[in-house]
Amino acid sequence: MNILSRKLSSREKTLLVVLVLVIVAALYYLLIFQPVTDMITRSKDNAASLETQLITLDAKVAQIQRMQKSVAEYAENGHIVSIMPSYSAGKQELVFLNSTLAASEDYYVGFTGITREGNQIRREFALKFTVDRYSEAENIINILEHSDLRCLISDFSVKPVEQEETIENGKVEANCVATFYETMFGGVADAELPEDSAKQQEEVVGTYEYEEGSLAH
Repeated sequence: MNILSRKLSSREKTLLVVLVLVIVAALYYLLIFQPVTDMITRSKDNAASLETQLITLDAKVAQIQRMQKSVAEYAENGHIVSIMPSYSAGKQELVFLNSTLAASEDYYVGFTGITREGNQIRREFALKFTVDRYSEAENIINILEHSDLRCLISDFSVKPVEQEETIENGKVEANCVATFYETMFGGVADAELPEDSAKQQEEVVGTYEYEEGSLAH
């Protein structure tokens, strides 16, 4: 009882005060300072990430505005304006081809390959169809060239179905090679998407320049 009720010495009081201050400081560091510091750090990282995203979006907006201006100028010059759908528009394009060729007696549609260069996708395809007269074949090609989907005809040939007939007065068989154009803007990459040829070319050039520089040394 005497030990518990005895007065603390000045040294003991000082040590006790120091101990309390240490405990208070530790609690402050663990419960207030460290969480606030972590929150500030996370906020700065988030702000930097948002700033990077804004820069990227600004660049995309500027590019879209340039494209819109080019399209408007193209239309003002009397050209037909078509769109490049986002990748992958293969089903949409196939539906369009089937509806365009529905009036022919028989037809074949085959997509032959996909290539990518930057954000531009080229989807090549081949057509073969039979119609009653040459003017109908011309009309189908005209629909393809003037469709809302951007389509470029690279090869077109027509021959009569019967040898004794000519393309002007009988059934004709038409063969066509063409390309649909798509864009990676708004598109989602999948297993069918090929490697970017532009990026591969840059890597090849970069490797060549490195090897050439190594030889120079």
